[in-house]
Amino acid sequence: MAPVHLILGDEHLLVQREIDAVIAEALGGPTTGFNFARFSAADGASGALETARTMPMMVPRRVVLISEVEQAEVPLVDAVLAYIEHPSPSTVLVMTGRKLPPVKGGRKLTPRIKKMGGQVKRWGRERPIPFARQHARAQGCDLTEPAAALLVDFIGSGLTRLANEVDKAACYVGGSGTIGEADIAALCSPASEGEIWGLTDAIVARDTDRALTATHRLMGSSGSAHRLLAMITWQIRELLMLQGALRQRRSPPGSWGRNQRKLRAARARLERHPMRPAPILEALTRANRRLNSARVGERRVFEALVLELTTG
Repeated sequence: MAPVHLILGDEHLLVQREIDAVIAEALGGPTTGFNFARFSAADGASGALETARTMPMMVPRRVVLISEVEQAEVPLVDAVLAYIEHPSPSTVLVMTGRKLPPVKGGRKLTPRIKKMGGQVKRWGRERPIPFARQHARAQGCDLTEPAAALLVDFIGSGLTRLANEVDKAACYVGGSGTIGEADIAALCSPASEGEIWGLTDAIVARDTDRALTATHRLMGSSGSAHRLLAMITWQIRELLMLQGALRQRRSPPGSWGRNQRKLRAARARLERHPMRPAPILEALTRANRRLNSARVGERRVFEALVLELTTG
């Protein structure tokens, strides 16, 4: 694959997806953590190019990522231009940021990278409604255009948040089928995401009293066990992905990397209370089936789920 990649754009989600795709192509297997290094141009990216010239451990390639390239100073730009002339054959150098660095030599990066066989990609703004519908299709669901428009009206046009809300809606409808306006309206109820994180945190901490208290408060404000199940399923999925990344020494996935306070709290919680994916996901699946069967009251089903997750 190309030894140097330059990925630019204002939309974080699209840029991050491209970075993830490059890393996935370059690396794989249990030794990934030993062969991935992240640096920031805002800090000078000291040691980045020395690391790029180091042989990988037990795999064919290593990846060196330099973020915030728009903040690179002249010495770093000059060093990168020199590296491009003789890149390491066993390293994939990825540079990313909003734009090229506005310093001497910054504009030379694009033509030099293209000339040596590297890849340059620029991501602009995507239209939010088509993006939301496409993201829903990737999750196995059909988000109707009126529902997508309603979602944008509710939460705005930021793609990262749109993707997160579509993921929740996909959980809400069971991972397949059509997501309509009624589903979006149900998900955008007065109960906020932050309040539901409080419930999820209590579940992870196995604090039954706090979890049941949060459940009763949220059931009173949202009135929908289906919605609460969709929300905590999405949040637990996010935590499981973070736990997997931490154990494999990979970068935090998705939105975790952009909220350091939230990341530190989640990391500390997972260190004290590690999550077991299989029984948790099985319990969520059983609760979803019980809610869909409607043989007992949905409040009792959700309370039983909370008890199972906090005491099992």
